[in-house]
Amino acid sequence: MIDEKVDLVINAMRTTTSDNVGVVIEPLDLDQGLLRIGYYEGTNEDCPECVMQPDSFRDMVKLMCKVQAPYVTDVEIVPAK
Repeated sequence: MIDEKVDLVINAMRTTTSDNVGVVIEPLDLDQGLLRIGYYEGTNEDCPECVMQPDSFRDMVKLMCKVQAPYVTDVEIVPAK
């Protein structure tokens, strides 16, 4: 179950990627410390290098969870569209 601490992390990531068109960030599941998130990075014609690739997205979520939701021990990204 996704709780409000994980929700804070998800919402922060939505803000971080808000300049990109078509971004999908969908929390799927939190089970035994594994957070699964559906993610599609979208596009940004004005700043292609600003698009956060899935590996970078996962790493940032893991770092944020260490502070906000330390019971999240790993993050799995599932392709979404």
